[in-house]
Amino acid sequence: MEESKLRLTTIEQKYKEWSKVLLEPTTVNDARLFAVEARIEQGENIRMQEYGFLVETMRKLAYSLESQSI
Repeated sequence: MEESKLRLTTIEQKYKEWSKVLLEPTTVNDARLFAVEARIEQGENIRMQEYGFLVETMRKLAYSLESQSI
């Protein structure tokens, strides 16, 4: 009975070590993927804001030029 408990404990320890080795790279890869996705989304948001600013500036310029020609 004691020998079985010792074997079971040994197997459980091996499983814990094995599961850490198996799961940690996945966790690291998920973190990297999340970071890349966040950077891409942030870049897209910045580009959209810049585009909106450019459109608004062009509208103001066009209005200004139309006002001066009248």
